[in-house]
Amino acid sequence: MGKDLYISKNLAIAAALLAAVAAVTILALSIAYSKEKAKNSLPLTDEKTSHVTPTAPPSNEPWDKYRLPDTLKPQYYNITLWPRLTMDAQGMYTFTGTSGVAFTCEKETDLIIIHCDKLNLTLFDRHHAKLTGMLGAAAPAIRKTWLQLETQYLVVQLKGTLKPRKAYWLYTEFKGELADDLRGFYRSEYEEGDVKKVVAITQMQATYARKAFPCFDEPAMKAVFHITLIHEPGTTALSNSREIGRESLQMDGIKVTKTRFEPTKKMSTYLVAFIVSDFINISKPEDNKDLMVRIWARKKAIEEGQGDYALSITQPILEFFEKYYSTPYPLSKSGTFNPLKTPNITVSHSLKLCTAPVLATRSGPSFVDQIALPDFNAGAMENWGLVTYRETALLYDPNTSASGNKQRIVTVVSHELAHMWFGNLVTLKWWNDLWLNEGFASYVEYLGADYAEPTWNIKDQIILYDMYRAFAVDSLASSHPLSCKEEEVNKPAEISQMFNTISYSKGAAVLRMLSEFLTEPVFAKGLSTYLNHFAYGNSVYSDLWDHLQKAVDEAPQLRLPNSVHDIMNRWILQMGFPVVTIDTRTGNVGQKHFLLEPDSVVERPSEFKYDASVGTLMLKLYEWFVPIKWMKRGVEQDQFWLLQKSAVHRPMKASRGEWILANVNISGYYRVNYDLENWERLLSQLSSNHQMIPVINRAQILDDAFNLARASIINITLALRTTKYLSLEREYIPWEAALRSLNSLFLVFDRSEVNGAMQAYLRKLAKPLFDHFATITKNWTTVPSDHSTQFTQIIALSLACKTRVPGCYELTRAWFRQWMEDPDNNKIHPNLRSTVYCYAIAAGGVEEWDFGWRMFKKATVAAEAVKLRSALACTKEPWLLNRYLEYALDPEKIRKQDATSTIGSIASNVVGQPLAWNFVRARWEYLFKVYGTGSFSFASLISELTARFCTSFELSQLKQFQTDNADVGFGSGTQALKQAIEKTTAKIKWLEENKEQSFISGHRTLPPQDAAHRTLPTGRCPTGRCPTGRCPRGRCPQLVDDFDMGKGIYLAAVVAVVTVSALSVLCAEEKPRTEVKPLNQTGVWNNYRLPKSLSPVYYNVTLWPRLVPDADGMYIFTGHSGVAFTCVSETDLILIHSNKLNYTLTPEGHPVMLSGLDGVKPPPIKITWFELETQFLVIQLSGVLQVGKTYWLYSEFQGELSDDLGGFYRSEYVEDGVKKIVATTQMQPTDARKAFPCFDEPEMKAVFHMTLIHPLDTVALSNGMEAGTEIITLNNQQVLRTKFEPSEKMSTYLLAFVVSDFTFIRTPEQTEILVRIWARRKAIEAGEGDYALSITPRVLDFFQNYYNSKYPLSKSDQIALPDFSAGAMENWGLITYRETALLYDPKTSSNGDQEWVLVVISHELAHMWFGNLVTMKWWNDLWLNEGFASYVSYLGADYAQPTWNMKDLMVLEEVHKAFEVDALTTSHPLSSREEDINTPAQINELFDTITYSKGAAVLRMLSDFLTEPVFAAGLSAYLKQYAYGTTVYTDLWAKIQEVVDLDPTVTLPATVTEIMNRWILQMGFPVVTIDTQTGSISQKHFLVDPESVPDRPSVYNYEWFVPITWMKSGTVMGQHWLLEKTAVHDLMKTDTDWVLANLGVSGFYRVNYDSQNWQRLLSQLSSDHSVIPEINRAQTIDDAFNLARAKIVNTTLALSTTRYLSEERQYMPWEAAINNLNYLVLMFDRSEVYGVMQTYLGGKVQPLFNYFRDITANWTQIPPGHTDQYNEVNAISLACQTGVEGCADLTSTWYHQWMQTPDQNPIHPNLKSTVYCNGIAAGGVDEWEFGWTMYKLSSTAAEADKLMHALSCTKEPWLLNRYLDYALDPNMIRKQDATKVIVYIASNVVGQPLAWDYIRAKWDYIFNDYGGESLSFGRLILGVTKRFSTEFELKELEEFKAENAAAGFGSATMALDQAIETTKANIKWVAENKDPVMKWLMDETA
Repeated sequence: MGKDLYISKNLAIAAALLAAVAAVTILALSIAYSKEKAKNSLPLTDEKTSHVTPTAPPSNEPWDKYRLPDTLKPQYYNITLWPRLTMDAQGMYTFTGTSGVAFTCEKETDLIIIHCDKLNLTLFDRHHAKLTGMLGAAAPAIRKTWLQLETQYLVVQLKGTLKPRKAYWLYTEFKGELADDLRGFYRSEYEEGDVKKVVAITQMQATYARKAFPCFDEPAMKAVFHITLIHEPGTTALSNSREIGRESLQMDGIKVTKTRFEPTKKMSTYLVAFIVSDFINISKPEDNKDLMVRIWARKKAIEEGQGDYALSITQPILEFFEKYYSTPYPLSKSGTFNPLKTPNITVSHSLKLCTAPVLATRSGPSFVDQIALPDFNAGAMENWGLVTYRETALLYDPNTSASGNKQRIVTVVSHELAHMWFGNLVTLKWWNDLWLNEGFASYVEYLGADYAEPTWNIKDQIILYDMYRAFAVDSLASSHPLSCKEEEVNKPAEISQMFNTISYSKGAAVLRMLSEFLTEPVFAKGLSTYLNHFAYGNSVYSDLWDHLQKAVDEAPQLRLPNSVHDIMNRWILQMGFPVVTIDTRTGNVGQKHFLLEPDSVVERPSEFKYDASVGTLMLKLYEWFVPIKWMKRGVEQDQFWLLQKSAVHRPMKASRGEWILANVNISGYYRVNYDLENWERLLSQLSSNHQMIPVINRAQILDDAFNLARASIINITLALRTTKYLSLEREYIPWEAALRSLNSLFLVFDRSEVNGAMQAYLRKLAKPLFDHFATITKNWTTVPSDHSTQFTQIIALSLACKTRVPGCYELTRAWFRQWMEDPDNNKIHPNLRSTVYCYAIAAGGVEEWDFGWRMFKKATVAAEAVKLRSALACTKEPWLLNRYLEYALDPEKIRKQDATSTIGSIASNVVGQPLAWNFVRARWEYLFKVYGTGSFSFASLISELTARFCTSFELSQLKQFQTDNADVGFGSGTQALKQAIEKTTAKIKWLEENKEQSFISGHRTLPPQDAAHRTLPTGRCPTGRCPTGRCPRGRCPQLVDDFDMGKGIYLAAVVAVVTVSALSVLCAEEKPRTEVKPLNQTGVWNNYRLPKSLSPVYYNVTLWPRLVPDADGMYIFTGHSGVAFTCVSETDLILIHSNKLNYTLTPEGHPVMLSGLDGVKPPPIKITWFELETQFLVIQLSGVLQVGKTYWLYSEFQGELSDDLGGFYRSEYVEDGVKKIVATTQMQPTDARKAFPCFDEPEMKAVFHMTLIHPLDTVALSNGMEAGTEIITLNNQQVLRTKFEPSEKMSTYLLAFVVSDFTFIRTPEQTEILVRIWARRKAIEAGEGDYALSITPRVLDFFQNYYNSKYPLSKSDQIALPDFSAGAMENWGLITYRETALLYDPKTSSNGDQEWVLVVISHELAHMWFGNLVTMKWWNDLWLNEGFASYVSYLGADYAQPTWNMKDLMVLEEVHKAFEVDALTTSHPLSSREEDINTPAQINELFDTITYSKGAAVLRMLSDFLTEPVFAAGLSAYLKQYAYGTTVYTDLWAKIQEVVDLDPTVTLPATVTEIMNRWILQMGFPVVTIDTQTGSISQKHFLVDPESVPDRPSVYNYEWFVPITWMKSGTVMGQHWLLEKTAVHDLMKTDTDWVLANLGVSGFYRVNYDSQNWQRLLSQLSSDHSVIPEINRAQTIDDAFNLARAKIVNTTLALSTTRYLSEERQYMPWEAAINNLNYLVLMFDRSEVYGVMQTYLGGKVQPLFNYFRDITANWTQIPPGHTDQYNEVNAISLACQTGVEGCADLTSTWYHQWMQTPDQNPIHPNLKSTVYCNGIAAGGVDEWEFGWTMYKLSSTAAEADKLMHALSCTKEPWLLNRYLDYALDPNMIRKQDATKVIVYIASNVVGQPLAWDYIRAKWDYIFNDYGGESLSFGRLILGVTKRFSTEFELKELEEFKAENAAAGFGSATMALDQAIETTKANIKWVAENKDPVMKWLMDETA
């Protein structure tokens, strides 16, 4: 059979609906089939009925064995088959048939076992067959028959025995499905002239003849076949032999034609073939009257001359083989058939539909039919006399087919014709010797092809297409010998696995080597005698050796060191091959088994060489007899045989200047290594005059070097240096070898930062070749005449485009665009089409892809279709790739034969690889069952899917895939899967050892710019050292020679791990002294909450942070702390929080000292220990503390000033090239205990006396005002000691202190409240703090008035920190901020940045009262702090900037955000039960959208229905009552109620408590439904997944008291309260007016209406949308889309709310629309819906884009309004996203203008985010590198944030992967931004799978090193999973949860549950809405 299908390795994509359609089709088929089978007396063999043996444990019965017993031997078959080429009533294609087989009995037996698979057998007297005797033999009666499914047998058990040497006749009648499964007797379909045609065809190899008729289906069971085919009139029947009769007749009332064929030669069942079609042929009998050659194909293909080339080469190739084998073509001119040659008997038998075999004489010329089939699983099949081909392997059209297609045809035809002798005439005895067939044909195919095309130099190409392929697989420990033991190959799947690279390519390579050392004449002579001796029989490999040995013995001039057997058995009976190492300094020659992973374990022992025993074990080592052809400095020397492990061959000792080259012409099957000096001499020769080394050996040097490097035998840099000369190389074979070798690096590195350096290097090599061909082809207008030079031209173009050589992309796109403009006139030369199609589609978008798809569907030439099918996989658009994946499994779109190769092409695309891998894993069972358990392509599929795998995470996925599908199986892919695991393991290890040496140093080329602007964030070690803080091997990685590289970032992770490990050891060494607790003792210390027995009064805390590392490289702080506390209830325990502190022990061995105040004597300390889980320092006393007495607890300690952003930590930044350290704090919620021991709960308020010791050039800040600073000497160094005024009584989480060299600006001296803005000196000098200083007093004034309460402190310090995990922190008197939340530079910051500063400052200042002055009692009421501050922050901001409409913006930024999360059953109430919130992780989880945004929304609603004055008065009373204390939410309700009771203007339907408890004590919110037909109003708990069930019960049964504000046709009506589930409000009843509820979105609920009201609202939007308030236009859109997600309204209704947007110019409706449409984008941007959605949205945004273009004078001005500026950004962003003409050019132009003048950024700050993102997305590495450089140079945090996001917009996976690695490198990305960057990348549809894999692979590291309790962890999980919408993704998410349960998820625990719930809802929504959305969008855009 022909080799694996040839496919150009390009790229592609697909969609989701079609899988469902395919599944439905298959289901229908199975139902129809079951009905059809019911009519028959016996079900098909795959039906488990009483006629079929049930699955049973393995037995020793012959029917349970896969091999036939040796009791019977077939002689001939009479077969009649009738394929139906039209569907029957059940919609099925079937065939019926009869078969009789004459067989002789070899051994007495009472069993007949014959193969039968998937056939319905007609019963004869309850049996499946009839048995009769022949020539007087009596046939015993049949006892019973059955079908054995597992082994695919029809078993006939007899009542007596069959007798030896007697002949019998077994007859069957049957029916089978003419399926499209490409196996057995199957159907192929194609269209011609819009008419569907059906072809009935066969593919019997290896074990599928049994699917066509019952037979003895093993190669050794040769027989003669009499075949008769019944077929439709107008069709032609073909079979292995010539037609001898045709007649027309009627059968079952149908006119048919019956065609009979001559008896075949004696042959194996797998060579039987028959075809029924309406094909036509061309023939060539005139040249040679003894040979008839016919080429059959589709009529149009033949008429177009596509068969001419095959016809022209067939006869010369046959002539060559006749001469080569010295044996005539076996299907000879005449012959006599004897049906039973032994014994000599005659037959006279008559059976239904079958004539008796009679003596027949054939006359006429020899013939060979060759037929091209539309659907064919293999490349070709050597059926004797009727060779079947895939169309691409036989048909050639010079107008559309490339030189490669032509070469493919000549080699495949040659391969198949070679089989006519080797395989057909003489056949392997069993499949374990398959290489005898395929290896031989694979070798001599090059000889036959070379004879047919002598100018092509095809013979040398065997090294590229066979030898190197064999090397790649045979270097794995999971390889296998050419000839396995017979018992190892039994099952059909095991047989299928033998059709692999080893059998074909290694077989070819080894036979070529044999031919070389025997010489071709001797080799051919041996073959001739072998063929003649075993003609029409079977053989094993040793038979061939016998005949070759005879030929050797008859050639006295030929001397071998051993017999052919001895030499060759080592090559075929042991797997692998040697690497021969030559030391030219000594002449020593050695050999060793070459393994890609040298440490891998070879489980298969060698049959030969025994080594010394190890213990009692004798080792079998791999050694070969190696023929070494070699040359010295260009002169070939005498061949040398290496017959042992090592030997000395003195002629190989080289003197100075001489180079040795072994394996001349690569005649031997081995690799060669040399001593380093010889390598250098070879490299020197390549550089100086490469032509002195033969072309084929230049390729060898490259290939050997890279593979030796992969095996860690030589250094990778040495291998890379072999490519340096390539800029001078013009020959094809070296270039091809180089690219194949480099491709292994591409596959490993094209997803990493190395890709950039590799591209840059290869660009330098490719450009001269590209320029060379541009010259010799007259600027690409001609094609070279030389065959191999044409291949080199393709390499030149392809490599130039791949590496972005200037001009290449433009060239290919221009050619493709010309074709698009004139589809009927494709001027692209066929040779270049694969490359041009691929790169044009890759560079283009949906327009290019859709054009390529149309041309693919129109293609009438298979070779052209293959090019296009491959090119379609090149797109970089994930949605197109996903659509293409779905197409691959739709036989209406992609032929079944091409399904797996199409998926493989997509996997070859770096963007498509994760998509294809997920696609296949999700559908493996379907793929495996529908596309064939025996499909030869499954091995290729697995190899292509996993070709890039090189990480431990991917290895774990691969192993999991193996485990998950063990029951399904892998068929012919089983071995490939094992090899994929082995390869991945080897690559992981190789990467660990070599990544630093190759391109690694990972240079990131800076954009062209003035040297003054060049920074070195990536190129060399900053400040003279490595970015990780210490250099590997004591130095920075050196640049590798010419490779244009820089630093390697992966060492950072290693160094970081080492550092952390060292720290852990240090801490571990310190702690054991104090961390011992009483054995088996439990107590209150096991609870997370403090006991109520003690109450702190005040603390004295002194801390000394060290701002330089100590001798161990660590930053630390030391300190001492005392706390005065009062005993509230008698106790003998002191529990105080402490975490990650090392204590100084007292003389008694305790970490603390206890004393009494006011003369109180304390009890002595009995024992102390640390309770790590609950973070307590436990002090057990010998007595009890006295109630009402005050005590003093003192300790001294040391902690790490780490960069973990929690507790007392360090922040770093660089200013003027100097690294600066800031010591700062973040105590909320539970990290004060990391700074000093404390009672770390909100209720434990106290006064803090702070003292900080700090360097002389720094300033210290804390909550209180500085009370004094003095210089002191400590530890022999001068330092400053700053004391602070005592703080107000407050919670520990509000404590703050900072040491820095920051400077500040302040309010004037005369102001009542001192406001200081602190920041980096340069930021302050640049005026970035001015805006914050200007608005802070205004906001403070507002709150003093609003609360009717003076600001409690004398000063308000606000400080901007380079590293800060939250947005800001409301520490009382010292508010800490991220820089982006406090600093504003009008030159670089946008209006959005300005608004953010305003809102955050307002939020934090609101806390000075609400949270600080009055604090929640426990974290379960956190919303009292954060929800309140979130609400009033908009009031404060609105006061400071009254023109910005801030109050309304709250709806978009808070209310809608809260709706999204609160619609999940995994949400939670605003106020949880106190006992539910205990651990730090549980506390951290509360810092979420519910607490902040829902809290704000609910308070806004409360304020609205109370009126703002009443609400504010209630707050004032509350603050006054509880000042400096703590409260619970009911205290707030009580105070508000008091005010309500005093105000007669406020009328409520219930108390504040009764109303509001329903909103804060139950999660969720209602959807209010108004039926304007009846006036009915109802409420229901709104859930985005209506089928989900909340686990959390509600005492209110999820009902609310709902304040409904509303209007009728624009007129505002009176508020209505909905107090029950359903009510009627007659005023809302209307037939004509529209009703709109929830005005201003003041209520926290959604609104639905009856369909008529919806239509009236839509009509109003279309006619005059301004009548509806802007905020409610936004509400209408948002409600509609979310109601649709919840299945309450149709999605098409929601989409209809966007129709009017082409007329909308206001920000809020557009923002609401974009936010909601973004959900559709997330659900569909990986499917075919995305394309039409883009078209629709582009049409809607085009007018908005044009509007802003016009009002800004073509983008030269900025709109005046705040929200208009926002909407301008929306217009540009959405226009670019949807491909609006002019947008991409606009943003790219701006971005490139900036690249050209980095100091003068022409982009307005408002537009920077969208311009940067689109500029980088449309560009490549240059644009990304420039963005990265500007990010590292940026001195403004807001600017850095924009660039940080924009860098995630690239479509290049390697850049995204590099960026992911940067995210976890604090030298690249600040820790505070790490999770944000990962989420940004996940937002990119290309980056999403990368980010998901990344966090799964690194979860432990991220969780532990980046703080599992971090507030950002929930956002990380939700951000990475927001696209999830498939069952497969849900499964991965659930597995992620299970696999990391031990590590935990910290603050992301709830988010993970929400992600799972959201994914489930998404799955349902997509399933229900994909089709309607697609249809609606198509209708709208039609």
